Amino acid sequence: MPKPSSAILAVVLSLLTVLASTSSPRSAPAPARSSRPAAGGSPAGRPARSLLLNADFERSLSGHPWMPASWDTSTAGLPTVFFGRDSFLVHTGHWAINVANMSAAIPMGHNWSQTMLVGPEVWGKAAAFKVWTRSNGIDGRAYVMIQAYNDSASKMGRIWGVDHDEALRRLQINKVDDPLLDLAWKRTSFDDAMTDWVQREARIVVPPGTNVMFVRCGLVGTGQVLFDDASLTLQAAPPPTRYARGENLFAEPGFEAHAIAWDLAIPPFEDVKVEVDSTVAHSGRCSLRLSNFQNGITDTRIGAGQPFVGRALRGQHVRLSAWLKGDSLRGIVYMKVYAHGLKSRLAQSGAGEMLSDTWDWRQVSIEYDVPDDAEEVWANIQARAPAVGRVWIDDVRFEVLGPAATAAAATKKPPGAPAKR
Repeated sequence: MPKPSSAILAVVLSLLTVLASTSSPRSAPAPARSSRPAAGGSPAGRPARSLLLNADFERSLSGHPWMPASWDTSTAGLPTVFFGRDSFLVHTGHWAINVANMSAAIPMGHNWSQTMLVGPEVWGKAAAFKVWTRSNGIDGRAYVMIQAYNDSASKMGRIWGVDHDEALRRLQINKVDDPLLDLAWKRTSFDDAMTDWVQREARIVVPPGTNVMFVRCGLVGTGQVLFDDASLTLQAAPPPTRYARGENLFAEPGFEAHAIAWDLAIPPFEDVKVEVDSTVAHSGRCSLRLSNFQNGITDTRIGAGQPFVGRALRGQHVRLSAWLKGDSLRGIVYMKVYAHGLKSRLAQSGAGEMLSDTWDWRQVSIEYDVPDDAEEVWANIQARAPAVGRVWIDDVRFEVLGPAATAAAATKKPPGAPAKR
């Protein structure tokens, strides 16, 4: 886990914590709850059982001076990142955890996490991950998130007590052949610079086939964010939403609210930027700009996307469209729809029209038939990286056009066939 590299980092973080303690009062204790039985027969206010271990961070890891038991941290190898557990600012109890970062030169999602092995007992249930958070000088975005995976290496690594790469080696699976598959994904981001304690939530429905779940609390950018009193609870899931034909399924399609509803794909290249631009727009006031992504040696992608529950889109014909503008792009920008399912695995659409060089605002689109086993669908607008140039994205739409052609053909009545009764 990363450690502070100098006395300067420790001093700056101490100043940030003091600033937070003086900028807003400590949260008042929660009022006592009544134990009177509720209508359903259980005591009112009784919390649902949490699946997390050490959810209040009160228990220490044996042999470690400050690490909480059952939690882990991401590893970036950067001297600007600090993970801590202290008793100076807490929501309740004696301890809270925090992550702080002093430089955004190389953007990464520094996070606390907990891994859980699960099975059929949770499939089909709604999982709600809740955490109390406190922002302290954030410039960027913090987040809480929950992920459901079908991931043999992570499962066996947890059982064997080894990391993911060692588990792959023992399973005799090459990294490029790793069969891991994300089946559900929800990130709740927030960019409030300074706050008192606020409860955040990320919620998914756990798909069949999930064997590993991850919860994460993190920061992309600079500043400090504190976390306390987490919980992960299960309850009955509502039926999947059926989307209306022609409805734009994207939240914040014009990037007018800081792109906070979007998952941003930002490669760890020095000075790379994926940010809202309030000076250039196709309509409205803002667009999303991709820039400075030439300083990398690994072929990857940069852009933005949103995940959707695949069961609500199975057997549907969908269209993804966006207005794009480019400046001296020596690469390509394109769109993709990805559908993750246990049978079709990583199905994906074609890339459609790929743009490069310099062009004014142009609308591009792709269409795709969502497989019948889809558990998760991603709609992404992305560019190849590394590459020189800039790209702007605006007025994005993801919509259902009707039943997929294959599904329509399967249900079409053959000539002369008797009508169903």
